[in-house]
Amino acid sequence: MKVDRHGAATVLTAAQLDALLGAAPSARYRALWAIQRWTAGRIGECLALTWGDLNGLVTFRKANTKTKTTRQVPTAPRLEAELAVYRAAWETEHGHPPARDEALFPAKGSTHTPMSRQAADKALRATCDALGLAGVSTHSFRRSFATGALKRGIDLPTIQKVTGHKNLGSLGHYLEVDEAEVMEAILGA
Repeated sequence: MKVDRHGAATVLTAAQLDALLGAAPSARYRALWAIQRWTAGRIGECLALTWGDLNGLVTFRKANTKTKTTRQVPTAPRLEAELAVYRAAWETEHGHPPARDEALFPAKGSTHTPMSRQAADKALRATCDALGLAGVSTHSFRRSFATGALKRGIDLPTIQKVTGHKNLGSLGHYLEVDEAEVMEAILGA
């Protein structure tokens, strides 16, 4: 668990992720966290998205990914619904439909400059504090996606394709396994 920004980010259950989205301070943060939840996107990748990066796929452009490779993740139905609600809120806030080159999550007073990581982190921390969730960081979404997919029986290469990890070794750091699962593996051998 992450303590004072040290250690691994907490893995959240589906119910905790639902609660987090439900408690989001605005449509902007709800959409940001939904993208992170259903694409395993890193915070920097998500903040760099433009409206043109959404077209049935969420396209993380190579210039904005840690691995410097473009990654595309299909838009889950629940994410599509979240983005539709957010688009309406974005249009109301900015007074016009978003152009392809406008930031999906712009900083206040802009439509082209992305929100800062600090602003995103501050909102997440405040919401988690209100919900009593400890050890959560923006990386919790990636760890939760990877661990949840593994527990649902999704194979590692498929999880790796979504998360964008270059090798399975680096993906392994994201996966949380509890003692009961370790015992089940031992007893089943």
